Amino acid sequence: MRFGQPMEAKAYPFQLTDMEWKEKLTRAEYRVLRLGGTEPYGQGKFCSFFPKEGYFVCRACDFPLYSSTSKFSDDGWDAYSKCYYTDDKPHVGIRESQEVCCNNCGSHLGHIFHSHEADTKQRQ
Repeated sequence: MRFGQPMEAKAYPFQLTDMEWKEKLTRAEYRVLRLGGTEPYGQGKFCSFFPKEGYFVCRACDFPLYSSTSKFSDDGWDAYSKCYYTDDKPHVGIRESQEVCCNNCGSHLGHIFHSHEADTKQRQ
């Protein structure tokens, strides 16, 4: 995906039209989730939020993505060591350029970066 272009209508289980996404999400959320933008470094509301229980969901479709215990401290963006699975299907996918996406609606979630803090040595 190239920044600034709406997501392609791939066969994700949860689908909305581009206009419906614009109505559902704030302008900033739409820019990140549907156009592949990036939050400003260290500005995300969850950067310093580390709950002891619960889980994180996709802001666009409410699909459960990560357990709170999979989140680890990083330098300015949310970081997770593993995602949820249903049967053998991960809730998070990886597209070209190490882009992380929701496997329910296709929304952009970030990128994988190598890290020494996670068990997998990757940041999702």
